[in-house]
Amino acid sequence: MDGMEGARPDKEVPVGSERDCAMAKALSVIGDTWTFLVVREAFFAARRFGDFQERLGISRTTLSATLDKLVEAGVFAARDLEPGSRWKAYSLTPKGIDLFPVFLSLLAFGDRWLQKGVPPLALFHLDCRSWFAPRTLWAETGQPVRAAGIRFRIAAGYWRPAEPATRSRRPWRDGQVVGRRPCSVERTLSIVGDRWSFLILREMFHGNTRFDEIHRNLGIATNILSDRLKTLAAGGLIEGGGRGAYALTSEGEELFGPLALMKAWADRWLIPERKQNLSFEDARTGQPLTPQVVCSCCGRPVSARRVRYVTGYSLEGASDKPA
Repeated sequence: MDGMEGARPDKEVPVGSERDCAMAKALSVIGDTWTFLVVREAFFAARRFGDFQERLGISRTTLSATLDKLVEAGVFAARDLEPGSRWKAYSLTPKGIDLFPVFLSLLAFGDRWLQKGVPPLALFHLDCRSWFAPRTLWAETGQPVRAAGIRFRIAAGYWRPAEPATRSRRPWRDGQVVGRRPCSVERTLSIVGDRWSFLILREMFHGNTRFDEIHRNLGIATNILSDRLKTLAAGGLIEGGGRGAYALTSEGEELFGPLALMKAWADRWLIPERKQNLSFEDARTGQPLTPQVVCSCCGRPVSARRVRYVTGYSLEGASDKPA
């Protein structure tokens, strides 16, 4: 497939450089499981500190730091519950609401690959008055968002001087589902719910499939890389390895959709003057491609304000209401 074989200017990171990558910019904001889940609960209408804590079972210290981070990033807005009160109410900003397609794509992935039986969350699209499943498609062609058959076009300035890699440690065991909601988003994040896992998948979509290639391009510690690769393999997203190359499974290939949507979000909100230095295009026609999430019934893009839901579970000791 073009864009995934042969000479690829996007594949090998030059010595002393790193990708100036929109996906990585998005992950700097939402690139850990607790942050993902706190934002997700805002789509379920959580507003107060106690709402988030009850629904997630998250420690007060971690929740406080996460809320502060999201406010600083402009994803949440905070206001005093009452004049002079130290208690805040948190709401999604337009920047935060625009993350909704990313969450729908993670939900759809978990429903398809990680959920046995009926999905725990049913979605209703107000525009067409239908229950629906999210579909991540290219806006220009209507085809599923896949890395197959596309070209990664990089512009001048895509490579920047490398900065020291930041260390991150998961506060949970690999493969452990955190949070209290039996939701497909949690199941997906139990496998890929940290920045390094997403960046490893990104490197594989750029054509880097060997341990040494991923290690060189990310500057990641070998023990962390080995750990994340084992988790991705145990989760069914990659296979192979050892002395040979890794390969994405059918499941792993479908995670290109969430990553492409993260990039699109970062291009809109985090890139100065919306200057894209990496774009997707059809390998045969050269047509630019843009990912979007649409309703499986009417085919129109879905927005957070036009979706309602019914849960097939209850949260013991915690209230839950529609967004």
